[in-house]
Amino acid sequence: MDDVAALAQEGAPPDSIGSFHSTGSGMTQSGDQPEQVHEAPAVPLPAAALAAAFAALPVGMAVIADDGRIVVMNEALAAMCGVGERDARPTRAGELAALMDIRDADGAPLPEGQSPIEIAGDGGSLPEAPMIVRVVGSAQARPVACAVTPIDDGDGWGGALMTVRERLAVTDDRSALEDSQAALRVLVADRERVQAEERRRIARDLHDDLQQSLSALNMRLGMAEDALAHDPEEARQWLVESQRNVIDAAGATRRIIEDLRPQGLYHRALVGALRDLADAFTARTGVECDLAALPDAMPEPPEEVADCIYRIAQESLTNIAKHAGATSVHMRLERSTTGAMRFTVADDGRGLDVPTARFQEGSYGLLGMSERVRALNGEMRVTGSPGKGTTVEAEIPLAAAAGDPA
Repeated sequence: MDDVAALAQEGAPPDSIGSFHSTGSGMTQSGDQPEQVHEAPAVPLPAAALAAAFAALPVGMAVIADDGRIVVMNEALAAMCGVGERDARPTRAGELAALMDIRDADGAPLPEGQSPIEIAGDGGSLPEAPMIVRVVGSAQARPVACAVTPIDDGDGWGGALMTVRERLAVTDDRSALEDSQAALRVLVADRERVQAEERRRIARDLHDDLQQSLSALNMRLGMAEDALAHDPEEARQWLVESQRNVIDAAGATRRIIEDLRPQGLYHRALVGALRDLADAFTARTGVECDLAALPDAMPEPPEEVADCIYRIAQESLTNIAKHAGATSVHMRLERSTTGAMRFTVADDGRGLDVPTARFQEGSYGLLGMSERVRALNGEMRVTGSPGKGTTVEAEIPLAAAAGDPA
């Protein structure tokens, strides 16, 4: 109510806040000068009633003055930009823009000056348009419809009303589902091919390494048995050779196991395994790679979540080494405000055309990462543009379980 009282004081006394009329150039306040409005007679409303109605509306709303000040914003908009009941509200358009990442309906960044917040701060107008908004720092995006209506109180005060309402993205959801199903079909076909190649590789490794070592072991043990009765020293030499075969067989077995599961996660916690991965990447490529692991991320996540994050790091670093031409890579592991595990890999390389790269024939890395995260009820977001680097961000609930995405 204090916000609305402040709004009243900008152009008229609180007892004249009465009602609003929409005009051809925006919205005009009625009160002391009802003769200026010709569309319909004013219906006086107490300021308290206006304040209560404004605050209770399920549509996110803010009145922004033409000098960029936020005169008033309601609870729905505060919730959309992640501001809690006890948090300080943004007071200027720039502060609100720092909290809300508003993009077009396809998720692409809006051109400079075309954000609804910027338009409202300039006192401009925007017909309702579909967009996507997320709280800065969160991977979760929501489909909305944004509009900006200019306000003129007839007494020199100017500004705009920005509205942000949730929209039922049935068409978008259907399109996203179709894209996901198509990607899944491609991924399944490729996974079957990879599995067949993996089976052949394992069979080859078993034959070339393990079977050869075991065959040699069997032969030397037989020679030792034959020599034992007439030449104990020769038998001892054969047993020494047999020990070497056992060591070789153990090494071959270990190599096969390491290829089947990230060995780093056998002996170290996730943070340590990621640091080893970063160090190995730097040693191999010469590209600086660091990991920021916040203290609240230190408790070990469930095994399936740790494995998923490790695989994302592996695939991301492989892609960066092959394609990015980066000079630095930054990884970050933390807990989100919802308690989920959030992992980010960002590089400063040549950038990625995300829609093209995602469905590029023969390139299944992004598809694999995305479907792996979805299988744990998580969300993955890939952002980037040519010349500006690429960022991969995954957010996975710690209570994740395989199944349909939430």
